[in-house]
Amino acid sequence: MPNTRGDIDIDESRLRVRWEKAPRDPIQVLLSGANETPRYRDVREPVKRLLVAERAATGSATGIMSSGVRIHAHQINAALRIIRDPVQRYLLADEVGMGKTIQAGLVMRQILLDAPGRRVGLLVPDALMGQWQAELRDKFHLSDFPTNDGEYPVHILGHGQVDGWGSFGQLDLLVVDEAHLLARAAGPEDRPYRELAAIAHAAPRLLMLSATPFSRGATTHLALLHLLDPVLFAWENLDSFEHLLESRHQLALAVFGLDEEPDLDNPELLQLQFDQLRENLPEDDVLHTAIARAMAVYGPEGTAAEDVDPEELRLAVAAVRAHVSETYRLHQRVIRNRRHVIEKQPLDDEGLLTPFEFTGRSRPKVARSDVDEIQAGAVAVAAWASRCADAVLDDGIDPAIYGAALAVLFSRLGGPIDDVCGVLEHRLGGDASAAALLPAEAAALDAAPVLAFERDLLDQARDSTGGRALRAIADMILKRTPPKKKAVVFCGRGSLATNLASLLSADGQIKYVQSHVANQTDMDREEAVAGWLSQSGLLVVDDTGDVGRNFQQADLAFHVRLPANPNALEQRIGRIDRYGHEKTAEQYVLADDDREGITSAWLGALVRSFGIFDTSISALQEVVEELTDQAWTALLRGGVEALPDMHESIVSDLVREKRRINELDALESSYGGNESGQALAKAISEYEADAVSIEKAFRALIEGHEGFRFVSKSNKDGSINFDRSQTDKPLLSPRLLGRLLNAQNARTGYFDRWRLTSGRALYRRGNPFVDGLEDLLNLDDRGQAVAMWRLHPPWPHDPLAFFGFDFLVEADVEPILATLDGDAEAAPVARRRADAAFPPQHQRIWVPVNNQGPVTDGRLIEFLGEPMLKNRDVNLNLERIPALHTLVGGEKHLASIAEACFTAARARVDEVSDVVDASKRAVQALRLETEVLLARSAARAKATGLVADPDALESEVELSRAIEVGVASPVVRVTGVSVVVLSAQSFADYV
Repeated sequence: MPNTRGDIDIDESRLRVRWEKAPRDPIQVLLSGANETPRYRDVREPVKRLLVAERAATGSATGIMSSGVRIHAHQINAALRIIRDPVQRYLLADEVGMGKTIQAGLVMRQILLDAPGRRVGLLVPDALMGQWQAELRDKFHLSDFPTNDGEYPVHILGHGQVDGWGSFGQLDLLVVDEAHLLARAAGPEDRPYRELAAIAHAAPRLLMLSATPFSRGATTHLALLHLLDPVLFAWENLDSFEHLLESRHQLALAVFGLDEEPDLDNPELLQLQFDQLRENLPEDDVLHTAIARAMAVYGPEGTAAEDVDPEELRLAVAAVRAHVSETYRLHQRVIRNRRHVIEKQPLDDEGLLTPFEFTGRSRPKVARSDVDEIQAGAVAVAAWASRCADAVLDDGIDPAIYGAALAVLFSRLGGPIDDVCGVLEHRLGGDASAAALLPAEAAALDAAPVLAFERDLLDQARDSTGGRALRAIADMILKRTPPKKKAVVFCGRGSLATNLASLLSADGQIKYVQSHVANQTDMDREEAVAGWLSQSGLLVVDDTGDVGRNFQQADLAFHVRLPANPNALEQRIGRIDRYGHEKTAEQYVLADDDREGITSAWLGALVRSFGIFDTSISALQEVVEELTDQAWTALLRGGVEALPDMHESIVSDLVREKRRINELDALESSYGGNESGQALAKAISEYEADAVSIEKAFRALIEGHEGFRFVSKSNKDGSINFDRSQTDKPLLSPRLLGRLLNAQNARTGYFDRWRLTSGRALYRRGNPFVDGLEDLLNLDDRGQAVAMWRLHPPWPHDPLAFFGFDFLVEADVEPILATLDGDAEAAPVARRRADAAFPPQHQRIWVPVNNQGPVTDGRLIEFLGEPMLKNRDVNLNLERIPALHTLVGGEKHLASIAEACFTAARARVDEVSDVVDASKRAVQALRLETEVLLARSAARAKATGLVADPDALESEVELSRAIEVGVASPVVRVTGVSVVVLSAQSFADYV
């Protein structure tokens, strides 16, 4: 027993079982004599306060906080919109490279946190399955949440594994990556769209990802929205949907026409643009007010341009654009951020927010080789194209099918000629294994009948195999790769990558050479990338490195082979064109020596016509696909001169498509400032700014003798592992201890986000280990009730006892739950909405027993709150507590005095400015938000023919009003009580 020597006899009537429920009233713990040493409180209270502060900073978005990613406002904003919405069915449509995978991972972690045991299914392009698996494992730690039968909660299937999709019948969340690829359907019965619709509609939650959601065809557009809402966007209403899109076109044009940087000298132009908006939305009073506010920035007539604030004007116009896009979006659960908007968003003045920067692209340099084998490959492909062109003229064969076959042949051109021979072998019925043809490639080759010349051409090509091509390619790479730099070597599909990696490894001129190829396991490829990241050197990849991977840390990129489809090259460049502060990777194309040949012609089209090395063309996939087919057909018919002749038409078609998408984006994109995400990102950064103090407090609790007595181990990567001590028994029952040991990986990690390495956990709320600590702090009464005598010689009065009450103040979620019909699964959503509106806060109120007037003197409050100090403070345990009884007139009066002090403290909470002001601010903000929602809802209701769901915002208005009720009357509950007696004399004088 504490504070006793040896064994003592205890009557069984005095024995009490410590149960696994949170104490409802810490005051009763004190009055029953169960208070223990203040040292328990002193290691627990700092962590309790940190947990409340973290909850306030994050609005209980624990899935975001505990993920191993950097905090970027637009990504956080997207995740917040979803996890704060009772209806979690969304289309994430950010442009490429902006982190849709991150957004989806944040949502997945939160949904699993809300109800462990849930199941998540992912449908992703087959080539991205390994990448998704690694991202979810290393950044989002979804293995923390096994299903009820102990399985990993996430099941990933490829787009091509349609027959297996039926296993997704009992999901809690379905995630579909590159959803537009599966939505290219002419009708609801098309396969695999039919199978996708079945599981999408069966899943209670749906998250679709697509950088190109706005198809040129209304059917694909409808197909995507039908997956979100089958009632509102029914296939039977295709005709009316097409009419809806047409009617929105004029409004989209008007919004698109708004200058984002208005001319300070020409208010008449801006007024003209605003008038076009008014014509489309004559009954939108909010819009008219916003327009008037923007025009007022110009000042009275005759105001000089230099007297107009350009930033104020820009923001006022942005407010008009934001109102229109947020009010008249076709579907309210489509989230789309665009690069140029995110790039313009300001950071905070304190420098806490992490900038989201794009690395950009660079045009490639060309490195040429005159080695015979490399030249022979180019000659063979050119000869095949030329002879096919003759057959088109002489025999009237279809040039399109031979153009498609030529594209496949070209994709194996570069380096050794073996893979070119493999393609020709396939056409002639031989062994084409070296070329590693995809089914679509084989189909394209088979569709074009074999021509008589091809056997002789293959024989000639075979004569050149085994030359110096591989050595020449290796030398060109070695010559251009400085020491300690990271280079990616893109080899495309076929045998080239494996052979080149073997040669470079055996050569030894570069110390570290890694390979990332199809015949490896997922684990082998992961280890190769990890080794390349840590050691630098070369990473040689085949087409498995063209999609899904993140090589943004590359200093150089070598294209040994160019894809025949610009969309495939866009995917490849996307591996190194991501976000971050790294310098743009330098790129090289390794080519034959013929500057007038097919490789040079195609590279010229990619650079000048498609502009792919200058900017992303990911949003233009559909038109690029059509132009690619036209280009290869033209090249086959007219030779390499045909590509420059197509330059103007390609550029014109791309510009036209880009304008079409921009017009649609004017209505569908997010033009708000991501305010929620920015506020949360800043709050998280402020909370995490002092990671040292966070670590100190948590480790005192986890490892301290008065804490849970775990042991720690520091790993080489700087992470810390916590485990139970084998020698020092923790003050926990085995059942409670199990709450800290249930997720092993969660106990190895960092307290500092900026030191976090891949695969390691972050010690934040949402981490099962930290959540276990929080649970135990709520269940364990140790430290919740303490009493001590503080010897303070300067104290001028008789000994005086002060009661200190710890209160948790939080918004009431009951009105929100009532609005959501008491849905138990909506409880976490309700808590997040409540905490976001009114961040929870801790208040400690001190009340002296003599006059029961709450202490307001700051220095006295600070002194009373100091932790227990040896030789100054004495724990009033069972033997010493009579000293306190003496001061209050006897033990029988302690309860009534404690209750009176509590009543005074509770009344004081309602008067504390932090609580009152926070509640008033929250109510005011919510009322403003509700007014905006009401105005948008009213405007949307009047927009006949422009929106499909005019009543879409009504439920959000109702929810906002319920949150206001919960914020206006926050819940206050006591979480701890401390008694401190200030005295100039020893406690012994009063026992």
